[in-house]
Amino acid sequence: MEMPPGALLSEPRPNALVRRDDVTVQVHEHRFLERVANLGCRASELLGLPFTKLDPQGVVREAKRKTGLSDTGDDRFLEPMTKVLEQVADHERYTPLARGFIHGICVRAVVHRLKIEQFLKEHRETLDIPIERPIFVLGFPRTGTTVLQNLLEQPPQRRALQFWETTAPIPHHDDLVADRAARIKRANGDLGLAYRIVPEMREVHEVKADTAEECWPLLSNTFAVVNFDICHGLKSYGHWLMDFDMEWAYREYRRMLQMLLWRIPAEQLVLKCPEHLWELKPLLKVFPDACIVWTHRAPFDCVASYSSMISLSRRTLQGRIVPERIGPHIAERFHVGVTRAMAARDALGDESRFFDVDFRELVGDRVGMVGRIEQHFGLPPTDPSLLQGWLDTKRADSRGSHRYDAAMWGVHEDSINERFAGYMKRFDLD
Repeated sequence: MEMPPGALLSEPRPNALVRRDDVTVQVHEHRFLERVANLGCRASELLGLPFTKLDPQGVVREAKRKTGLSDTGDDRFLEPMTKVLEQVADHERYTPLARGFIHGICVRAVVHRLKIEQFLKEHRETLDIPIERPIFVLGFPRTGTTVLQNLLEQPPQRRALQFWETTAPIPHHDDLVADRAARIKRANGDLGLAYRIVPEMREVHEVKADTAEECWPLLSNTFAVVNFDICHGLKSYGHWLMDFDMEWAYREYRRMLQMLLWRIPAEQLVLKCPEHLWELKPLLKVFPDACIVWTHRAPFDCVASYSSMISLSRRTLQGRIVPERIGPHIAERFHVGVTRAMAARDALGDESRFFDVDFRELVGDRVGMVGRIEQHFGLPPTDPSLLQGWLDTKRADSRGSHRYDAAMWGVHEDSINERFAGYMKRFDLD
């Protein structure tokens, strides 16, 4: 039975009582469609077709051929793109399907770069569009960030980014209606394919073309994105990324936001992504007046749920997953994220820039929490009826839909609490 979206906040704690034949992710190897696609990609490799080739220059040439354009902008994207391609070229860890999938992602990102540069040449006024006091909702996945983003964007002067915008950021048509329709059609095609290949995603986190979603796909056009590590399992790339110049990536990201505002203006953006935890320092340098809403929840709950969620991506790319290896990787990456975020916050020394949201308090009073956030940042209050209207809608990925066993993913409460002791003490999450 479907439940209101607020029920997402009440996702049950993982425990040993969830039977392993009753969890959402029961299949740990390629399903039928993935096996068929993998055979097709393997045939491509044997025939020497470009579909699965992981050559950086070849990717750029293909993108230029597709668009008829030549300017990819700042070439700093080449280094992280090369790191991604090098790791996925590991034939023991990643499947032919993975190589075809990543090749496609890289070509699409370079196509986006080419089109972005062309768009900005034709519409130079775009870079004059102000981005004032953007609200960034950040925190671990499964901490209520989705609910908060949707509630905070309800006033007419604010808006979040919808899935169709982040995955197809460049306007296609001068007419707003035609442009939106074309980009939504593309997004629906992507989602339809994803749900056929990974049907469990409907229970884990339902996405529609017009739902407010995370903004990390914009960063993927720079190839400097933590998501490639935590979702795709590119560990060596993830280690390398921690020392990469993310200020450049966030300046590129800002230009993309301006381009989206050129098409659909708003006084204030409401952006959401766990990605920003790792890179809070460059984010605040590029957006010095940002309002940071940081959600907090006991890490054990987050690590277990997210491990189950991202296993679907890893299954597609690796052919077979070993569940108990996934949780420790997620725990390690999450710990790095909050450690870096706390250090960046301390270095800034301005607590007025932050508002901390305890997940337990959010569960108890969602409407009131929005009011406290707005009061803290001096923002106009939102009519409670707008907030309640969104809460009264329904979603498929509601309470109880996503079921998981923490131990299956190698996640154990004592070890998680020990690793995150400093973070839990600071934000009273015991």
